[in-house]
Amino acid sequence: MSDLDACKVWLNEVNWDMIHEDAVTMFLEWGNNNWHDAMRQPVRGSNEYSIYFVIDTWEEPKVVLMKMTNYGSTTLCEKRLPEDLAKRYLESIGGLKGIHELSPEIKEWLTTELEKK
Repeated sequence: MSDLDACKVWLNEVNWDMIHEDAVTMFLEWGNNNWHDAMRQPVRGSNEYSIYFVIDTWEEPKVVLMKMTNYGSTTLCEKRLPEDLAKRYLESIGGLKGIHELSPEIKEWLTTELEKK
């Protein structure tokens, strides 16, 4: 099974609006939540999780599908970005290393890749 095939298993559960910072706040920093926020309700039980994509730029830029629970995050699959797309993205964020949210261009590329058979 390729990495993208592994991603496809989870597609119906992907929260395309979730960003890593919000996932950490919701699942790992329980005391750091706005309990009145209708969009980002904090977790209430250990069986809850969120599935979302991030861009990892610690090494070669790649898209990573994450599963966040109150025990931490797990990588479900990953795919390197094409060189030209990676270069544009790194320029847009000033070359910062870390975990970042999807840009519109990368989200469009990713959805196209996931639709391929």
